[in-house]
Amino acid sequence: MALYPKWHTRLLPDSILANENTDIIQDVSHANSIQKVYLTAMGGVDAMRPGDIFVIYRTSDQQSAAYYRSVVTSVCVVEEFRNINTFLTEADFLAYCAPFSVFETSELQSFYKNGKYPFVIRFTYNFALKRRPTRKILIEEIGLTSDQYWGFFELSKEQFRAILAKGEVNESLIVD
Repeated sequence: MALYPKWHTRLLPDSILANENTDIIQDVSHANSIQKVYLTAMGGVDAMRPGDIFVIYRTSDQQSAAYYRSVVTSVCVVEEFRNINTFLTEADFLAYCAPFSVFETSELQSFYKNGKYPFVIRFTYNFALKRRPTRKILIEEIGLTSDQYWGFFELSKEQFRAILAKGEVNESLIVD
């Protein structure tokens, strides 16, 4: 699942890249909690179910090509998937999202009113990869397709294990 750089480190401070300024990390609840809320409109995420394991793909910061700057940083597990329309009130939505989201209350209120990000994923942040496989490695060594939509797609078990190996993660940490 893709995250833009401007949201990535704010939501997942333990997955900060070595070349990022640590000043962007704030001492707030969403940064300190292993439980996170991700709001999105990406196609395909509505297939996510509790217990699904997924990786975070930090997109390029546009300083150079995604081939070298987009990386897999983290492993997470879905706790719950909801559509924004399942919240009976704005207060329910805010209570669910605010403590675990990077968005300000006013932004969340706007999202609730206009349904901008209809998919709400609550997940557990499990760990950061020691090494961060680039898009180049994902394509050339793991076999992902360069022309697919990189926002969200399913990985095979073999691809997932290869990402863990390239990320220097002990595979025994993963139960699948």
